[in-house]
Amino acid sequence: MPFWFSALVVFVYGTIVGSFLNVCICRMPKDESVINPPSHCPKCNTRLRIPDLVPLFSFLILGRKCRYCGEPIGWRYFTVELITGLFLVALHMKYQLSVDFFVFALFSAALIAVFFIDLDHWIIPDQLSVFAMVLGISRDILGLVTGEEGHVLMRIPVPFTSIDVPMLWSVAGLLICGAIFYGIAIFGELAFKKEAMGGGDIKLAAAIGAVFCAYLTNSLGLGLALLSFFIAVFAGSVIGIGMKFIHRSGEKDNYLPFGPMMVIGVAVTMFLGKPIINAYMSYLMRGGI
Repeated sequence: MPFWFSALVVFVYGTIVGSFLNVCICRMPKDESVINPPSHCPKCNTRLRIPDLVPLFSFLILGRKCRYCGEPIGWRYFTVELITGLFLVALHMKYQLSVDFFVFALFSAALIAVFFIDLDHWIIPDQLSVFAMVLGISRDILGLVTGEEGHVLMRIPVPFTSIDVPMLWSVAGLLICGAIFYGIAIFGELAFKKEAMGGGDIKLAAAIGAVFCAYLTNSLGLGLALLSFFIAVFAGSVIGIGMKFIHRSGEKDNYLPFGPMMVIGVAVTMFLGKPIINAYMSYLMRGGI
């Protein structure tokens, strides 16, 4: 199969996934089912038909308006579909049609929903984080069952005994990354007398640890997760400084939800994480520090 054809198929499926993500982004913050009722106009409640639901094209052909009541349709619907399609094509270019491609594609879909929900509502639905945790652990188990090269259990020594307890790297990543963010939350609350890290951020950090440690079942997987957190902090700092310069008003506008920054960190790490860590390790070995 030519690469351009497989990339086109991935893009089409990506836009369909993006269409479903729009439903999740709209309904999850309201604790509504993403399956029932079927897609409908939020203004007139008319059930949408197939011609109204073709990703990207329906939005453009209908002129950004509901066919039935003329209610304007926000650009976010088109944007989510396009971003999802393009991001999955980028993943396909890097990972081909491998198991890791499908894992990262599903993980990315959850993260895109997290990005827009947290940006609008300052919450990260538990369903998305739990889905990513299960995804990471399942990938780890699959690698072990099929005997995939590099997929091994880590061994945790029990103090004062000769016993080693086996543990999945994905579970270890989940616990370690979740604990790091939980510690930050506790320290921040004690130091600043207010919530420094939300529960949603902690669960998302645990999910990121599970997926990256399932991708590389060694210390490098954990390194990728930690790198994504560092990039998230850097991105948040840059964007926060930029917001200061444009003098946005309002109490909420003075702060950024950290979830979208974590998503940015993961996106960068998916594509550049290994080269960044390898470059850093080479720098250390040359006596850089």
